Amino acid sequence: MLIWLRPIHFLCGLAVAVAGLLSIAAASAQDASGGMLDWPRGEMEAALDYFIAERMEALSVPGVAVAIVADGQIVFERGYGVADASGEVPVTAHTMFEVGGIGLPLQAFTALQMAQEGKLALDEPLARALAEPWIPNRAASDAITLRHVLMHRSGLSDRVRLGSRSVAFEPGSGYRAGGMGFVYLAHVMAEADGKPFDRLMRERLFQPLGMSSSGYIIPEALVDDVARGHDALWVPITAFAGPMVAIFLAGFIVTLLVVRLGFHRLKLKPFDLVPAAFIAPVGASLLLYYMQGGWTLLFCIGYFLVWIAGVLLLTAAIQYARFVLGQTSQDGMISRSSMRREAFSPLSFALVVVASLYFMSWQVPLPARDGGDFNAALSLRSSAHDLARFAAGFINGELIGVSARARMVDERIEVSGPIGDRVGTGLGFYTRERMDGLTIWQPSASIGLRGLIVIEPARRSAVVVLTNSDSGKVLMQEVAGHVLGVETPWRRP
Repeated sequence: MLIWLRPIHFLCGLAVAVAGLLSIAAASAQDASGGMLDWPRGEMEAALDYFIAERMEALSVPGVAVAIVADGQIVFERGYGVADASGEVPVTAHTMFEVGGIGLPLQAFTALQMAQEGKLALDEPLARALAEPWIPNRAASDAITLRHVLMHRSGLSDRVRLGSRSVAFEPGSGYRAGGMGFVYLAHVMAEADGKPFDRLMRERLFQPLGMSSSGYIIPEALVDDVARGHDALWVPITAFAGPMVAIFLAGFIVTLLVVRLGFHRLKLKPFDLVPAAFIAPVGASLLLYYMQGGWTLLFCIGYFLVWIAGVLLLTAAIQYARFVLGQTSQDGMISRSSMRREAFSPLSFALVVVASLYFMSWQVPLPARDGGDFNAALSLRSSAHDLARFAAGFINGELIGVSARARMVDERIEVSGPIGDRVGTGLGFYTRERMDGLTIWQPSASIGLRGLIVIEPARRSAVVVLTNSDSGKVLMQEVAGHVLGVETPWRRP
C-alpha cells in the first residue's frame, strides 16, 4: 500500500510546486494586471506564501511581516520566519519591529491634525511655538516652517544619531533628507500640545486608530518582544576593519616618506609604525561614529574583536598542534627553542583568515534598542498590522478628514527621477508618479532592519513589509512590486 502512495505524494508535491511557479510567473506580468491586488484573495495568499518563503531562504532573511490594504480595509496580514535568528519565536503580523523612518509620515499626519486645531501652522515658522529657540542659527530658526520639515526642505541633516542642528541651505531653497527636521518638529509638537511627544502620538494617533503595538518609548519588559535586526557577519567587520586598514596604509606611506626623506633611513623599524597603528583604529572609530552613531560603532567593534580573537586562537591552536606533531626532540619532549623560533606563522594566520570567510554570510543579531531610548526619527516600534491600520485610516480620511489627507499628496514638489518615474516629496510622504499612476511611500532603513509602506490612493490600497535583516531591502521591494504591479523599486532620491 505504501509503495503505491509514494508516487501519489510525489505527484501532489510536484503539482503544488508547479502551481507556485506558475503564480510567480503570472506576477511577472503584473503591470498589465495591476499586480496581485487584482487576483482572487486565495491565489494571492498562496502565491505570497510561496514567494516569500523562497526569497527569505535565498536572501537569508530571518523574519518578515506583511500586511495588505485593499479598498480601505486590511485584507491580508501574515508573519514569516522568526524574530531572532538564534531563537524560535515566530514573526506574526503583530510582532513589533524598529521602523524608524516609517514614523515620519505618521508624525506628519498628526502635525496636520494639530494644524487644524490652530496649534501649528503649515506656513509659519515653527519657532513661534517655542519659548526658547531650538536651532542655533537664528535666521534659519525664524524661517523653517512645518511645510519645510514635512517636505524635507528645512536644510537640517539626516544625521539624527549625532543630533546635529546645523542647517545646510536656506530653508525652502532645496531638498535634503532631513530626519533632524522631524526631531525638531517633535520638540515643537510637544511644546505646542503641552505633553511628551510619545504620549501625544499615543493619544492622537495610536489609540484612535487601534494601533496597540506602537510606541516611541516602550517598557523594558517588551524590549525582548521586538524583532531583532540582523546583518551578515562581514558587514560589521568590514565596516570597522575597512577604514582601519585604509587609514593604516595611508599612515604607512606617510611614515615611509618621513623616514626616508626626513631621517634618510632605507628601512622602517617596528617602532616607526606605532603612530599609524594607533591612529588607524581611532580614526576608523571616529568615522563610524560620525556616519552611523554610537550603537553601530559598538556593534561593529564588538564583532570585529570577536572575529579577530577567534582567528588568533585558532591560529595558536594550529601552531601548538604543529609543535606537538612535528617539532619534538629525540626523547619525545617538545623543543622550547623550536617553539620560540616558530611562535607565529603568517601562513597559518592567512589560512585561518581565508577559512573564516566561509562564515561571513552568517546572519548575526544586533543589540536591541533600550525601551526608553527616545528619538522621534529613529525609535518608533510598530507592527505590520498597526501600520496597515494607519494606511487604512489615511485612505479613509480618518482623524483629519479627506481634504487634509488629500493635501498630503497633492501639495508636492518633484525632487528627482528618470523619465517616466518622477520622485517628489509631499507633506510627509515621498511621492512617485509613473505612467501607471501615483504612489506615496516611506522606507525605514536602520542597520539590520528594513521596512517599507506604500499607498496607492487611486485604488485605495496599500502594502506594508517589515524585515529584520539588511538583505530584506530586496525582499520588501519585490513584495510591494508584486502586490501593486510596479517593477521599479521605491527608493529615496
